[in-house]
Amino acid sequence: MNGKIERLLGNLIPFLIIGIVIALSIGLFIMFSYVLMWGILIGGVLWAIYAIKNLLFPQNKRNKTPVKTKKGRIIEHNDQD
Repeated sequence: MNGKIERLLGNLIPFLIIGIVIALSIGLFIMFSYVLMWGILIGGVLWAIYAIKNLLFPQNKRNKTPVKTKKGRIIEHNDQD
């Protein structure tokens, strides 16, 4: 009787592992798709807000003042300590 159970479990375990791997891969695919869809939705909303903002309040590049660089001093040192 014990030999039959061991043989049955020996044949059953690979199929259980394959089933778990298939179920896990399907579950991960569903979770990835769900995250991907939310990312596309949120990205689309942010893009629409940005596009509407640019249509209502256009940026004039001619009126911008040039960026001035700050003048400072350079302190040199030796790294051979």
